[in-house]
Amino acid sequence: MSELIKHFGIDWRLLLAQAVNFLILLWVLKRYAYGPILEILRKRRIEIEKGLEFTQTAGEKLRHIEKEREEKLREAQKEALAIVNNADVIAKKRKEEIIQQANQKVEIAIADAKRLIEDEKARLREEVYEKGEKLVRLGIERVLGKLPPQARDGELIKEALLEFKRSASEVQSH
Repeated sequence: MSELIKHFGIDWRLLLAQAVNFLILLWVLKRYAYGPILEILRKRRIEIEKGLEFTQTAGEKLRHIEKEREEKLREAQKEALAIVNNADVIAKKRKEEIIQQANQKVEIAIADAKRLIEDEKARLREEVYEKGEKLVRLGIERVLGKLPPQARDGELIKEALLEFKRSASEVQSH
């Protein structure tokens, strides 16, 4: 081996010095370069892991919030449908009440009109009776013109008026 070392021109002292220099350089680099770089990389890896955990947690929270939102939307739709159905029921009841009130008003108006008609018929009967009495008196005066008005037979006038009333009621009923 000594021949080999001589043949390649290796000096063991120089080799030893280079090995010592390499070890010193290795120690300096590890202490001042690799150590801090590895520490920075370790801290960065921890931050990335925390970020990933946060992202996963945020994703889970987002999914949970989305589910809650969908549930709230379903509940709101159910409430809206219930409100619409309730409003429909109330509208139908109100419609029936309005129709019933209108029917009552119509019945009242019809009853009032019938009462007015009956009142008018009664008034017309009285008027016809009064005019009929005058007409009968005039007719009797002309027929019996020679008798004084006090002497006329009251019974004759009453019978004529009763007959007139019967005739008027027969005409009215037809």
